[in-house]
Amino acid sequence: MPTIDYILIAIAVILGVAVLVQIIVLTAAGVSALKTMKAAREMGDELRPLMHEAKDLMQTAGQIIKRIEPKLDSAATDLAEIARTAREETDRISASAEEINERIRRQAERMDNMTTSALNGVEQAGHLLNVAVGTPARQVSGVVAAARAILGVLLAPRPSRRRAAPQGEPVPEPPNESRRYAPER
Repeated sequence: MPTIDYILIAIAVILGVAVLVQIIVLTAAGVSALKTMKAAREMGDELRPLMHEAKDLMQTAGQIIKRIEPKLDSAATDLAEIARTAREETDRISASAEEINERIRRQAERMDNMTTSALNGVEQAGHLLNVAVGTPARQVSGVVAAARAILGVLLAPRPSRRRAAPQGEPVPEPPNESRRYAPER
């Protein structure tokens, strides 16, 4: 059985090896940190001019904004005024358009009434003309037809006496002249 001295020596050796491993790891971490710091310093040296330019750019932008700010306020005010004026003009144009539309509707209605009245007058005049001229014309036409019929009967040659028809044959009738010249209805 091992004695306690051997056990203590084994523990001391294990602790020594552990401390040695820890020193190696910490040294590697330190070297890595040094390399990283050196790379960061180099990057910082490269970025310093860019940061200086960015700072100058920020200052210039700030100065521009300070100079433009009153103009932007003025432009915003002007834009609001333009929008208000445009709205008022739109309302005025809309009202004018409605008024013009109403006037056109009234004129169209007036023209329709005038046209209807004129056409009704023409229709009545045509009817009156038809009655005034048509009725006497029909009467004159009837008188002329009657006169022709009378003249036709009077001026027609007289038929000779009837001859005797043989037994069983009908006797032909002379043509009726008064029917030929009777007025047409």
